[in-house]
Order: sequence, then structure tokens, then C-alpha cells
Amino acid sequence: MNQSLQGALRPHSGVAQPAPGPALVLGAGGWLGAALLAQVLAAGHGPVGVWVRQPMASTHRGLLSLTEQTLAAPTPADRLRWQGGTAVVVLERAGLVGARDGAFLAPEVADLKVLAAQLLDLGVIRLVVVVPHAAASLPAALRQGLAHPDEVALVAMGFKQVLLVRSSRDALDVPAGTPWWERVAAWWWAQLRWMVPSDERPLRSVALARVVVRAARLLGEVPQGVWVLPQDVASRAAHAPAGLDCVLRPWLDGAVGSH
Repeated sequence: MNQSLQGALRPHSGVAQPAPGPALVLGAGGWLGAALLAQVLAAGHGPVGVWVRQPMASTHRGLLSLTEQTLAAPTPADRLRWQGGTAVVVLERAGLVGARDGAFLAPEVADLKVLAAQLLDLGVIRLVVVVPHAAASLPAALRQGLAHPDEVALVAMGFKQVLLVRSSRDALDVPAGTPWWERVAAWWWAQLRWMVPSDERPLRSVALARVVVRAARLLGEVPQGVWVLPQDVASRAAHAPAGLDCVLRPWLDGAVGSH
């Protein structure tokens, strides 16, 4: 938790912008989830809710507990608090969530439609789903499209904007207990690492989190629609000398979505 909150204490630079409104993070227990929570806090969202097993006794100012009970049966006060908000759902792979972060609930792919419906009922208008995958393992056609039936279903649910993020996990980062065939595959990808274009190599959690949170913020400036943020765009944005916006703004303007 302390690592997640450090991002909120970092100084901001640049021209001041209006507060981006309320935000929710579901899946803050893993490395990527913790980095996303830190970046959401640092971006000035308020309030910020985090999906937990039970309410936290003490938290950073502006950080609120979001329990399963609140999601399943929100009160009018809950709906008012999160109205017009952004929700980030991190589908981090099993084994990447540390025991020290057991207070945070971890969404599963099978939960996606139910969670999305609950978030919509809570007043969320913008949904960001971060979908990890092994480096370079997605077919090219799926990098720009909807790869899972549950993701396709999100399009028709009524969110103002949906952003699907194709993150990438280093092939060498294999959790303990992974079946031998997956370990062999990981070793094989590791041997081909230097044959993978630099913009398709995995980003560190903090770098990817910065890109995701900024992209979600920029969605407020574009029409209603659905976008898929592929690994190559995220990587170019993270490494752009002129900053994230010089890559993300043109991408949002030119990306094919359900406008």
C-alpha cells in the first residue's frame, strides 16, 4: 500500500489542468495494479476507490475502500460519489499478486461482464481494462481488435468510452508453479527476445501505468467510442522524447473505434 501511495506525493509539472474526477482501481494487488493505483492518485483523481476485501482502517486522504457489497448494492450516496468516474480493471495473471497485497481483490476474466455491469450501475462512464499477455504472443489481427468474447460484450453495455490495453509481460517473468510447457514457451520467447522489435518488448509496470492513466485522461477529450491500445503504441508513447501526448493524442484521433 505504501508503494502505491508514493505516486500521489510526487510533484507535478506542466500547465495545471482541471481535476479529472473520481476513479476506481480494481486489481491493485500486483505490480502493475499497484503502479496503476499510484499513477491514478498522482494524476489528481478524486476521490479514488480501490477494490478491497474489507474496508481499510487507515488510508491516504482521498483514497476510499470499494467492497464487493458496495459494488453489488450501491447506495444513492455511492452512486453520487462515483458518478461520471473512470474505472481501471487490471486482469493481472494469477501468481503475480503478492501475499502482502492480499487485502486487494483481483478480478478474473470470467468476472469482467459482471464487474462492468456493476460499475455502470455505480455511475462509471469510462472503463479501462488492462489485459496482460506474453510478449509478442498475440496474432497481429488481435492487437488491434477485441480478442475475447467478454471484451466484445463491453462495447454494447453503455459506457461512454471503453479502453482495452494490450500490455505485455516479460517471458522470463514466470510465476512459481507454472506448468512445464509454459516454462518451455517462456524460455523459447526469451531466446527470441532480441528478434522482437523494441516497440513490442514489455514495458515496466510504472511506465505502462503512466501511459494507461494518461490515455484514460485523454479519453475525456474525444467522442464516445471503444479503443484498443496495443503494445507498440504504448511503448512509443512511454519512450517519446516529447512526452506521452505527442503519441497518444494522434493515436486517439486516428484509431478505429466504435464512434
